[in-house]
Amino acid sequence: MLKIIVLVVLIGMVGCAGASEGGEVRAIRLGFEGGLCQAVIPLAHVNGFFAAEGLITEIIVTGDLVSSRDALAAGHIDAVAGMLAGWLVPVTQGIDIRFTQGLHTGCASAFVLADSHITAFEIGQSVAVSGAIGGAFHNIATRFIHREGLVTDDFTWRDFPPAEAVIALQNGAVQVAVIPDQVGQRFVDDGVLRVIRSLDDDDFETENCCVLGLMGSFIDENTEVAERITRAVYNASRWMNESEENKREAVTVLIQAGYLSAAIDIDYVVGLMSNWIWGVPHDITEQTLITSIDEYQALGVINPALDPDALRLQVWHPLG
Repeated sequence: MLKIIVLVVLIGMVGCAGASEGGEVRAIRLGFEGGLCQAVIPLAHVNGFFAAEGLITEIIVTGDLVSSRDALAAGHIDAVAGMLAGWLVPVTQGIDIRFTQGLHTGCASAFVLADSHITAFEIGQSVAVSGAIGGAFHNIATRFIHREGLVTDDFTWRDFPPAEAVIALQNGAVQVAVIPDQVGQRFVDDGVLRVIRSLDDDDFETENCCVLGLMGSFIDENTEVAERITRAVYNASRWMNESEENKREAVTVLIQAGYLSAAIDIDYVVGLMSNWIWGVPHDITEQTLITSIDEYQALGVINPALDPDALRLQVWHPLG
């Protein structure tokens, strides 16, 4: 009976799960850049959510978010999580990445020194962003500023890795840093930093932050498999969203499997993950896209001449 079940799964995968030139079945290659925001990918791999969909999978560590995007575009991986704020612009420049599922809300904030007088973005400030000027955190910062009725040209922008952005705050090189909560919240807990704006704020708290991305060509050629990949990620996300106990189990499992550092503070990580909604419904992700495209076009981040509805339909391919 076991042999029959395995044979049925393999037959279902040949031709639609990325068969090699020789025709043999290969594993679905899932990218993981190492951050908590993308932790549901290896979780679905380790805890059997992909296997429940009849998929054979492997995790490929890709490095940072840009490397993940480039690995996907080059065909080195089949699916990966990424930040909506960082992927929209490359899509307008010709990279055929499609979002099939929203992963979670939150995960980035604007930080200042705890003893600073600063309570909001102000004209003339120098702002540190992680992940390059024009990258995801820079784009998030521009939306923060836009919501305050300010313009980005009135600010000086500096690019630092997250930990170095904190140092830049401490030595006065910048006044504000927009970086991942995974890094910044630790300094808040230690009394070093304070949050002045966040994706957890009321006007952003239901917006999707990270998405599951697949290349359009992969979806077109492997539609059923793309559906299964998306459904597995969604099911893992919803499971993690159910309780703090599930989040704690997820972190523990990922540490044991080597996808998170054994030195990590489990209570800290679970606390962070509890701030986010995991397994975002499709309607929320679509509305986030509509709002983001509108604001990025107003800011000039995305070419305002592009048809926003056409862009949304180009990038948004809900599955699962």
